[in-house]
Amino acid sequence: SSGINAEYGVLPPPAVSQHDDEGSDHEEERSDFLDSLILNPTTADTILFGVPFVAPYTSMSSCKYRVKLTPGTTKKGKACKTILDMFSRDKNSLPQERNVFKSLRDVDMTVNIPGKVKISAPNLHSHGRRK
Repeated sequence: SSGINAEYGVLPPPAVSQHDDEGSDHEEERSDFLDSLILNPTTADTILFGVPFVAPYTSMSSCKYRVKLTPGTTKKGKACKTILDMFSRDKNSLPQERNVFKSLRDVDMTVNIPGKVKISAPNLHSHGRRK
């Protein structure tokens, strides 16, 4: 089973020159960019964008926002909208995080989800009752 999560970027992507003579500089810049992505932002972080991704659920144990996806009957688009709405309504989410969730398009997220799914997450049922 896999899960979906939003990873946050705190720095813009580094500029990469087409005429890079030294491969190690390019690798170092790439490493710096990857190190700038964080899984659990704090109030001191400036969140510039979110990167939704699908990965094995067990590998996302340290992520603040995660849901488990298993084969099911919910269409990808509806699943993404439900997940984003659930993350936005989380009482522990920061205002910056809510803005990122609003800016993420479910169309961009559906590309990573394979077929129809079932969403499993803590408080998922209470989320559905609030509507």
